[in-house]
Amino acid sequence: MNQLIGISRLRRAWPHIVGPMMALRTEPVQLEQLTGDGICLWVAVEHSIMSQQIRFLRDDIRKACFKHARIKNLHKIRTRVLPGAGIKPKAPPAKPRQVSFAMKRTLAKEVANIKDRSLRKAIFQAHLAQITYSTEENR
Repeated sequence: MNQLIGISRLRRAWPHIVGPMMALRTEPVQLEQLTGDGICLWVAVEHSIMSQQIRFLRDDIRKACFKHARIKNLHKIRTRVLPGAGIKPKAPPAKPRQVSFAMKRTLAKEVANIKDRSLRKAIFQAHLAQITYSTEENR
């Protein structure tokens, strides 16, 4: 349980530990218990160059792991190449746009042939939501 808590703290603090550029291309994935009292940190990297940077920064990363995530006895830091690795920023929520009455009327005509009223209403609402939250420039 302590390792799970440690890795979640580490993931939250990772951009502060390695910097924003490295955090986009690397991420801590596992804390492995070594024989004795030590811990090994496994870091997924997007490219082998990032692996080399992690090796160069290993002493600073150890100190920062203790400071930010309270991980003691971090003896080794190992890396593995994993395409798409990195802690990506969350996408902003989609902003709804105004749908014209003419577009709604056209949409209502398209679903008018559906006999079941609840199904027709559900399809209309689904299509309307799709149009409202679409990111396409063409309307």
